[in-house]
Amino acid sequence: MDSSNKIDLEKFANYMKNIPIPEDPPIISNELKEKIVNSTKEELPKISILIEKLELCWLPSNDNRLGVTTFSGDYNELYRKKRLNLPLGPIKIKIHPVLIDDEKLFNHTLVHEILHASGMFEHSETHDELTNKIAPAPSLSESLVLRYLQAIMISTTNVLSWECDNCNYIWTRNTFIKPNVCPKCSSLLK
Repeated sequence: MDSSNKIDLEKFANYMKNIPIPEDPPIISNELKEKIVNSTKEELPKISILIEKLELCWLPSNDNRLGVTTFSGDYNELYRKKRLNLPLGPIKIKIHPVLIDDEKLFNHTLVHEILHASGMFEHSETHDELTNKIAPAPSLSESLVLRYLQAIMISTTNVLSWECDNCNYIWTRNTFIKPNVCPKCSSLLK
């Protein structure tokens, strides 16, 4: 990776830490519950029971993850319970408060974590397919949070603009990946 994409993680974390934590815990809408249950009937027949038993709460604002699932047992105990088809025990899903006003990304993150809570511990193809079937990830244009995170990531790098060596045109950086051609003269960038 070239130096234009090196993110200063400390600066990145500082942007997130000032997000206020809501008083009420996150909730799973009835519509989303129904979609999860209907879309996972074959793979996860007991998902509706699991959803009712989940504890949802907010991550601390200084956490740089959008969501995390925590289990009461250790890794070996979880796999033993999964193999024996036993309940996995108390499960807590924590969601970052930055998602409170971004319904699509909130739902996508929540479904992703619920599938982990159901026993899909790995980021497998099935996990990804089900997540995107139930709550597709929003595009950059659909998500204020993703645009905000992109702007933060760009502002924490050491390159805030691009310059063409051929025509000396300079433009403000608005993508994480360096463009291949100059938008003015169309010459290849080095």
